[in-house]
Amino acid sequence: MFKDIKKQIEHLDEKKNYLNADFDATENKALLDFYIKIMPKVLNAERCSIFIYDPESMTIWLKGGTEVKERDIEVSGEFDSVVGNVISTGQYKIVSGLKEKNGVHKEIDQNTGFETRNILCIPIMSLDRKKVMGAVEILNKKDGTTFNDEDRILLEEMAHHLQLTIENIFFNQETAGVLDDLYTTMKKITFISIAVIVLLVILIAVF
Repeated sequence: MFKDIKKQIEHLDEKKNYLNADFDATENKALLDFYIKIMPKVLNAERCSIFIYDPESMTIWLKGGTEVKERDIEVSGEFDSVVGNVISTGQYKIVSGLKEKNGVHKEIDQNTGFETRNILCIPIMSLDRKKVMGAVEILNKKDGTTFNDEDRILLEEMAHHLQLTIENIFFNQETAGVLDDLYTTMKKITFISIAVIVLLVILIAVF
C-alpha cells in the first residue's frame, strides 16, 4: 500500500517538475519572443515587456521583454505602477513625461539601467474576457513623440493574438500550483498513516 502511495507521490513530483519547465520547452516561448521583438518595431518604440498576473499571490511578474530576463521585474502589494494600474482596472494607459516624474518606473529604471520617457500599456484579457491575465507595455517612442490612440489600437490587435499563449502560461501556472498542493497533502497523509501504524504496533506490544 505505502509503496503504491510512494510511487504516486513520485509520479506527481515528476509531473509537477515537467509542467513547471513545459512552457520553456514549447514553441509558445518562441512565439512570445517573436512578439517581444516585433511589437517595438511596428510601433517605432524602444522596448516591449510582457507581464503575467498571479491572482493567488497578488503579484505581477515579467514573463519576457527587451534586454531583460524573466522575473527581472516583479510588483506585488499595492499596484501603484502603470502596469499594476492597467491590470487592476482592465483599462489601457498612455503616460508621458515620466523622465520628470517620480514613481515605481524610476526604481525599475535604476535596476535595469534604462530611462523611461513614455509608456503605452494595455491589458491582456482571458479568452472569455472575464479576467485580466497580464499586460503588454511598450516604452519610449523613438521619434520623440508620445504614444497615441492609433498606436494603442495597433497594439491591441497584436495583443489579441497573444491571448492564447498567455492563457497557456496561466493554465500551466494554475496546474503546477494544484499539483504542489496535492503533492504536499499526500506527503502529509503518508506521514500520518505511518505514525498511526507505528502507534498501533506499540499499543499492541504493550497490551
